Amino acid sequence: MKKIAWILPLVMLLGLTSCKSSKTKLQLSPTERGSAKIIYDKARGLIRRDPERARMLFKEIMQLHPDSIYSRRAKIGVADAYFRQGDSASLVVAASEYQEYVNLYPNSPDAAYAKFQVGECYFERMRKPERDQTNTQAAIKSFQELLELYPGTREAGDAAKRIAACRENLAMHDFRIGYYNYKYGAPKGAVQRFKHVIDEFPDFSQNDRLFFYTAKAYMTMGDWKNAVSFCQKVINSFPKSKYAKKAVKLLKTADRKLKALEGAEKKQPEPAG
Repeated sequence: MKKIAWILPLVMLLGLTSCKSSKTKLQLSPTERGSAKIIYDKARGLIRRDPERARMLFKEIMQLHPDSIYSRRAKIGVADAYFRQGDSASLVVAASEYQEYVNLYPNSPDAAYAKFQVGECYFERMRKPERDQTNTQAAIKSFQELLELYPGTREAGDAAKRIAACRENLAMHDFRIGYYNYKYGAPKGAVQRFKHVIDEFPDFSQNDRLFFYTAKAYMTMGDWKNAVSFCQKVINSFPKSKYAKKAVKLLKTADRKLKALEGAEKKQPEPAG
């Protein structure tokens, strides 16, 4: 009985110590709470290794020090913490938090950064070219808004690069649709999609491949004139490309067919007056 009597207080003491230890992991001490800067610096230090904990501290600043300069910075911190988590749901929330900051403080020194991060949230969720491109379109829209709102900033320069990457993804998306149309016997659909890429994305990095398959699609349709034209584009614009060598062979066939067609047209008698 005596043994139980001294063990019980010890167990209770250990339990209290454990609770206290757990509590200190979740909150700052009363002394630390007195300074918004201390809490903010603490949260910033945690944002990489423990974004959830950092987010809680940022929100604590906003509640305890709403008039402090750190309250405004903490709102960005909340968004950064969500962004750092990186999963799709967190990125959706992060985009909303960043955009809300821009709406509330459009002239803040951090507004351009926040607007760039809105685009980044969509950019991070951008899917491969063969998948749905909704997030790619949303990223472009957000980055373009940044260029309009905050031209000349460092973020504007970064946004322009992101737009180029997004457009490359969209161009490849449309090219692949056209390519599969061609492969599965729908050359007209392929040509329409290829022409869309040519018109909308003139800086597409794979124009040699694009022009080559446009030529092949036209050949499948029996449009020898356009087939010749696109073969020549590949050869003249991308002489070192592997598709230029293929285009040379293709051109011989297309040119022969075109000349035969033109010769046949010349031989036809003119209609009687």
